[in-house]
Amino acid sequence: MNITNEDTLKRLASAGLEKCLLKITAVSGCAWQLAGARVYSGTVRDAVRRKERAAPPSAAIRIKIKGASPFVTAILFNADDIKHISLCFAEESFYGPLIADQPDVAIIEIGNIVLNALANSLLRAFQKSAVPSVPAYFRGDAGAIEEWLGAGPAVFTVLSATITMQREGRSAVAELVAFLPPALAAEAPPDK
Repeated sequence: MNITNEDTLKRLASAGLEKCLLKITAVSGCAWQLAGARVYSGTVRDAVRRKERAAPPSAAIRIKIKGASPFVTAILFNADDIKHISLCFAEESFYGPLIADQPDVAIIEIGNIVLNALANSLLRAFQKSAVPSVPAYFRGDAGAIEEWLGAGPAVFTVLSATITMQREGRSAVAELVAFLPPALAAEAPPDK
């Protein structure tokens, strides 16, 4: 399937996320970086089970964008990285100790910030307004994450952006995805 405006979508996502990650880096003192972005046609299953990923994700945060042209955004990551990612955002003394088997406030807020940065970049380009849902957190294997995100036969224009978070010599990777209906993705203005 040919994706229209692929370069525009990558540029829009990259620009919005780079600004967001620079701000997080400035206030956290840790390195938040965009490692790359890509656009492809695929299902939710394709996105969750990408072969290029070192290991399947075991946790996710999702925001649904509601409006005339709804879509879903999510951040996929390894649940073992929750504490590291949270500490890259704020010291534990700021938000409290991590409780076993529960996400902490910081990881949900991180998802809220970066997913809204991605969604807002896209909505501005599409000249749409929408209301994002409250961020939802889920933990499970790849199959359970697929179901939670709405796995099915539908093919989306998938916008994927990989980010890294570095602190004290340790790095974690997360992937942001936006599942755009192809008709909505085609509305992105062409690069000039």
